[in-house]
Amino acid sequence: MKKKKVLVYDSQHCFSRFLKYEFKKDFAFEVYKNFKKFDNIIEHYAIMLFVIHSDKELYDLLRIYQRGTPLIVCTFSKEIKSKLEMIDDLFLLDLSKVKSEMRSELKFFLHNVAF
Repeated sequence: MKKKKVLVYDSQHCFSRFLKYEFKKDFAFEVYKNFKKFDNIIEHYAIMLFVIHSDKELYDLLRIYQRGTPLIVCTFSKEIKSKLEMIDDLFLLDLSKVKSEMRSELKFFLHNVAF
């Protein structure tokens, strides 16, 4: 079975290591640290996952995001999280949760959306 491709934007490269370790059997993760490399590649991915640390990264995400591709957004910032809660078609993951909770939520979302 061919693995589904997941685009991961993580400028600090912390959460992407967790993803690769936990879900490497089912998904092929491609990690990016900046937005300059996103020209016309989004349609090749089954899911996009963004770890947002600042308002600038949030702006960049909204600039390149195309509706139709499942989107997971992760953030530690309560302010950014409150801004994103108003958007209907994204899965918002709270990084302040314990690892086991995040793992089960991600597993549920990734397997229900990608398969």
